[in-house]
Amino acid sequence: MDKQLLVDSLALVDLPDSGLTVRFYEVLFERYPTVRAMFDGDTRVQARRLRSAIVSVVEHVDDAEWLRTTLHALGRQHARFGVTRPMYCAFAECMIAAMSEIGGDAWTPAMTQAWDRALGAIATIMLDGYPDQSATAPRARRRSAGAA
Repeated sequence: MDKQLLVDSLALVDLPDSGLTVRFYEVLFERYPTVRAMFDGDTRVQARRLRSAIVSVVEHVDDAEWLRTTLHALGRQHARFGVTRPMYCAFAECMIAAMSEIGGDAWTPAMTQAWDRALGAIATIMLDGYPDQSATAPRARRRSAGAA
């Protein structure tokens, strides 16, 4: 990953008050309205957490052990929330769309490519942290049975 390009492009679009990640959630819910149900009403707290996570990952992009440990744990957490593998593609699509929109004419194809690669790598590491299907299936069945 091109750390400097990620740093520079993030600096371009990192708006005050978590504006990038707030806009990301707006784009996500516009394009994928069914995921809205996974979130509480106000996503501003989640937007701040997401911004912090993005900044941390960019800061540690050269630290494979930090990335593996941190992103595996984050992946396990997202698995518990019901985040599916295809949702990672939607995340990347909407994050890059928000970045491109905010960056305007200063946003370049190289930035899009760098973030596409970075978000793909992040997704892969997070998904590697998911429990195997046999570990998650019984919990899902119990919840479904309890909801009936």
